[in-house]
Amino acid sequence: MPTKTDRRWISWQRMKPEEAATLRKAAFTAIRKLFAEVVPLWPNCRRGACRRHRRCAGDIRPCLARSWPLLSAEAKEAAHVEVMRGGPRRLPAQSIVERNLRGYPPSNFVH
Repeated sequence: MPTKTDRRWISWQRMKPEEAATLRKAAFTAIRKLFAEVVPLWPNCRRGACRRHRRCAGDIRPCLARSWPLLSAEAKEAAHVEVMRGGPRRLPAQSIVERNLRGYPPSNFVH
């Protein structure tokens, strides 16, 4: 059975590049989903399902890229603040990577 010092050492080990890339990709996906919850993307979506359900029902990336330039600067800032808080449901970050990435400007996530 590992001792307390063994567990502490394991938690401070560096991640492998593949693990870091996987965590980063998952964090970007989670942040895009938060932006989709905060910003009304469905009115500009080409998919009928999104407009019918009044929420994003498919791939968020094209809708976010299309809708983001149409927002005012105040709306963009309000969306960024809301995403940093965890969206309307106040979801906590799933990893330290996601928590750190939430602080970056939205331009990193909308393309």
